[in-house]
Amino acid sequence: MTILGALIILFHPSEEQLARAAAMRSACDRLLVVDNSPLPDTRTAKVLGKAGVVLLHHGNRNGIAGAFNCGLSALFDAGADAVALFDQDSEAPEAYFTVMRDRCTSMNGRAFLAGPRIFDQNDQRFLPELATSGLAVERLSIHADAAMQRCAFLISSGCVISREAFARLGRFDETLFIDHVDTEYCLRALLRNVPVYVVPSLVLLHRIGSRRRHKLGSLEMTTMNHPGFRRYYSARNAMQLALQYGMRLPVAIVPNVLTLWQILQIVLLEKEKLAKLNAIALGLFDGFFGRMGPLERTRPRFAAKVARVARTTNAVNAANPARLGETNTPVAGEPAMSLTRHS
Repeated sequence: MTILGALIILFHPSEEQLARAAAMRSACDRLLVVDNSPLPDTRTAKVLGKAGVVLLHHGNRNGIAGAFNCGLSALFDAGADAVALFDQDSEAPEAYFTVMRDRCTSMNGRAFLAGPRIFDQNDQRFLPELATSGLAVERLSIHADAAMQRCAFLISSGCVISREAFARLGRFDETLFIDHVDTEYCLRALLRNVPVYVVPSLVLLHRIGSRRRHKLGSLEMTTMNHPGFRRYYSARNAMQLALQYGMRLPVAIVPNVLTLWQILQIVLLEKEKLAKLNAIALGLFDGFFGRMGPLERTRPRFAAKVARVARTTNAVNAANPARLGETNTPVAGEPAMSLTRHS
């Protein structure tokens, strides 16, 4: 029988998120939690230790990609045949591991990536499932009775990576740090003939960004409201993917179209317009010239400013305990843990 492990990435988790992580211990064959918070948290260690959950502190070295690589290597070394990735904002359905274990067994040790449908609780709708020929993308018509259905892209949370897929594709790209980390891995899978599947019968509840809907006359627009440093990473990494993959897979240019859409949203609807637009401009410049890695290395002055804002925000939260666990603000190299599909 397939040994299906689970890897949960934490970042300043709330009590609810820790409880959800501890509860997953009984659902999967192997559970590893990687705490990507900058400093070890005694509360996290106590809660997970009491539940018998193995915890590694990674300290946000090389962002979400570094945490994935740390956890995946450990679980595969411990004998897992496949590993399901989760971030702390995701709620797996009750049947997730039963269904995914059956799907993994049916693949008979082959290389593959598979994930559930994603329902964004902030936006109250499903993320689109996409297919591609490498030239363009099209929205899939999901067949509810299909065991698995080929697709092109999955977000990281809920995605199962088989041992053979990890061996063939290698580690996540740590130079990206955060944003488009999952997109790049799927592009790599397309080039190396590793199939990507959606499992229509499974629905994973997930929160992506701080989405808000706005009415502009008869037009409705949704904004993500990510802070400036996330805009930097998103724009930079989108540019880098276009340069790295665009000649072989023209679809890799699409994330840059999403950058343009973000610019429009910011100009029309979001606050702190100048700061966010400046962050995007810096990101596009650095992506084009290959300045990759954490923000404090590529843009130290920008990183210092982000850190000052974070300290101020966290001080306000500390003075108001009711807000703790809701608005922990990451500093420059500390990612907010929600990854968008082409984030």
